[in-house]
Amino acid sequence: MEKKSTSIIGNVLLYAFLLWLLYDSTIHEWDPWFAFLVAFVLVLAVVISVIPALHAHSVSPGRYPYDD
Repeated sequence: MEKKSTSIIGNVLLYAFLLWLLYDSTIHEWDPWFAFLVAFVLVLAVVISVIPALHAHSVSPGRYPYDD
C-alpha cells in the first residue's frame, strides 16, 4: 500500500509542477512556445493515464521472431 500512496503523491506533485509551469508561461510571463510544449506534455500524460489500453500490463523479454 505504501508504494501506491507514494506513486499517487509523486504524480500529484508532477502534475502540480506542470500546471505551475503552464501558469508561469502563459499568465505570469508570456512564452507561447514553452506553454505549448508544457500543455502538450500535460495532455499526453492525462491521455495515457485515462486510457487503460496504453498501460503496460506486464514486462516480457520478447522473442526473436525466427526461432529455428
